[in-house]
Amino acid sequence: MTKAEIYQEIRNISPTWSGEAQELVENLEEFENDELLQDLDDVYQEWSKKENDDSIQQCVSLFDVILQAIFNHGDSSVIPHLLKYVPSDDYYEDAVVMEDYSSEPLCNGIVDSDYFGESYIPVLLGCIHELVPRAMVHVKWFLYSMILDDLGKFQNTRPLMNNLRVAEKKSFINILNYSIEKSLEELQERSVERKENAMKRLKEPINSVIYDDEGIVQFTFVRKEFLKLYADV
Repeated sequence: MTKAEIYQEIRNISPTWSGEAQELVENLEEFENDELLQDLDDVYQEWSKKENDDSIQQCVSLFDVILQAIFNHGDSSVIPHLLKYVPSDDYYEDAVVMEDYSSEPLCNGIVDSDYFGESYIPVLLGCIHELVPRAMVHVKWFLYSMILDDLGKFQNTRPLMNNLRVAEKKSFINILNYSIEKSLEELQERSVERKENAMKRLKEPINSVIYDDEGIVQFTFVRKEFLKLYADV
């Protein structure tokens, strides 16, 4: 099938999603990411101009299937190109108001090591500042995902801690401060025991963290290690 035929078929069977259209996803994987990224942008622009429900649904389906084909290529260099689609905290200001069924595959895919391995971490660190300050909720989620992968799947190579200097200093400090502040708010909803244990850790020097530590402890540790990089600058 030609690319045009694939896209027309997606429109014809819309509403659909990548899980239901595996054959079409596989057909799209035959094309280079550069082409697919341009097509994704074209669909997003079309989506932003549509008002008819059927036309919008066609764009939703196209976006999902093209995005899945891009992810399946496993090339983390696409991540900087995808950040512009991450919904803003005030998503009504975006050109497209994405529902969760569109935004979740996008955001989860960006930090999915099953697609990219550990390579997504230094790439995302190098461009995450582009989401500041418009999408801080997602930025916090991205950072937390990187921390958990760094402490879990990639504990032997530590791609987050070993690449902190890749992050843009001012924006990354803002990200860390925001994440700590929001995690402190979330901590108030935890059990008394969990809250007391976390606050006890925060009152002492945090020299290391583990996967099961509270998020606020992990964010605080990363902030300390990041600031140490610039202690003598």
